Amino acid sequence: MKKLLGTALLVAALGLPALGQWREWHLSSDDQSRFDSYYSRWQEYRQENNRDQIISMEKRMQDVFARYGIPADTPYWRVASNAREARSAYQGKLSARDQARFDSYFSRWQAYRSTNNRDQVVSMEKRMQDVYAHYDIPAGTPYVLVASNARDGDWDDWERDRWRVRLSPEDQQSFDSYYARWLDYRGRNNRGGMESMERRMREIMDIYEIPPQVPYERIAWQDER
Repeated sequence: MKKLLGTALLVAALGLPALGQWREWHLSSDDQSRFDSYYSRWQEYRQENNRDQIISMEKRMQDVFARYGIPADTPYWRVASNAREARSAYQGKLSARDQARFDSYFSRWQAYRSTNNRDQVVSMEKRMQDVYAHYDIPAGTPYVLVASNARDGDWDDWERDRWRVRLSPEDQQSFDSYYARWLDYRGRNNRGGMESMERRMREIMDIYEIPPQVPYERIAWQDER
């Protein structure tokens, strides 16, 4: 009897974190409906590269995050109940042969990004864009939506890139410079230099209304490129 009770308590203890997380992210029906609407419009504006509306939708989704205690860097698709709709619109659009080619380009594009091989990254993007043009897919459509071999982790990476998309080219270049110097100062344990770079990065984050808890590496392109 004691053994059974102990097993039950262990199972309950292990289940508590997952249950707590589910409750934390369980939106009311009204808030879920609003969030789904913001998410759908955010996807459309990202394809159109409409920065003002992208930021507007993100601010609204972040307000929902704050209300439910959801970390600001959580990918939106993990909260939106309609997250797969945009992807389903492209599945089956390509012929079997073109889908296979696109999936190959997508996989190689990811591999080249991870090794910072810029020339090959550009080459794979050109090939994927050629497929887009053939099927009248908007050029700004995220590759993860069209690739049939995209995994959940790929979705996370795509959405976390949202902070980089927000900055103007000039501000992105400045942020990348501050971040590189911050990494250098951190490696040398130069606290004064680190604080100086952090102030500059925070100033840019404030301009674009990026929550302070978002990690710098989620904003700086230099971290992955």
